[in-house]
Amino acid sequence: MLRHSLARLAASIATLLAVVAIAFILMHLAPGGPFDAERAIDPQTLQHLKALYGLDRPLPQQFGFYLWGLLHGDLGPSLRWRDFTVAALFARALPVSLTLGGEALIVALFGGVALGLIAAVRRHGLAARAVGAFALLAIAVPSFVIAPLLQLIFGLTLRSLPVGGWNDGAWQNQVLPVATLALPQMAVIARLLTAALGDVLRAPSISTLRAFGLPGRVVYAHALRGAFLPVLSYLGPMAANLLTGSVVVETVFGIPGIGRYFVFAALGRDYTLVLGTVIVVAALVIVFNVFVDVLYGWIDPRVRQD
Repeated sequence: MLRHSLARLAASIATLLAVVAIAFILMHLAPGGPFDAERAIDPQTLQHLKALYGLDRPLPQQFGFYLWGLLHGDLGPSLRWRDFTVAALFARALPVSLTLGGEALIVALFGGVALGLIAAVRRHGLAARAVGAFALLAIAVPSFVIAPLLQLIFGLTLRSLPVGGWNDGAWQNQVLPVATLALPQMAVIARLLTAALGDVLRAPSISTLRAFGLPGRVVYAHALRGAFLPVLSYLGPMAANLLTGSVVVETVFGIPGIGRYFVFAALGRDYTLVLGTVIVVAALVIVFNVFVDVLYGWIDPRVRQD
């Protein structure tokens, strides 16, 4: 088990370095620069700004300095919000995104498992059809449609919830963004679990348990462990995406999270902030995937043998 975990960790560090290198090169090769939007900036001032942020150096040298700073935990200064470092901006934005993402993850996981169980137990009933229709609709409709629709219904028509803003994390301001983030993921989990549980319930091992006359809850508990493996594989990237915030959801609801900063940074060619966002997202994706791989190996020992 330890060997399996260390092998996954070593591969993850190499992957993270590759992501940093590719993101750095692509950002600097893209047209435009961080100071192109400045008005009437004279060449001397522009040169001074480039020298101040080290952008006048050759690209390999810039990458070396960036990696050195990264190894010391320094993500550099923001080129758009020049009074702040990238770490300072993340210190304000990341807790907001983590709060929303964590709540959406819990809602999606428990809601999806509950719907998947209902659809699997009532396989040929009206409840299964209703769950299937809900899942199909929630997956097919994108977030940038769900979000304004929820704002229209609950914010403008019923006036029961605010249409946007953060308001220091008041629960009323979190309901609609969390619902927008959770609904598609809940639908995917429900579909994955329904399909997997259907296969497991037809397995000979489950038929044996039924032949011994075990109660239904015991049979479903055994079946759920095997059927949860596809959901577990999906949880890694899903958790990272939810916890680092959604660009669309945070922009539509005006939430000061990491996704909203990423939009402004990309539009303004804020190299350091974009790179910092990519690194945080990639690191979380890798961490959650490693965690899921280790958990997968614990549930299914055949994975460790491979």
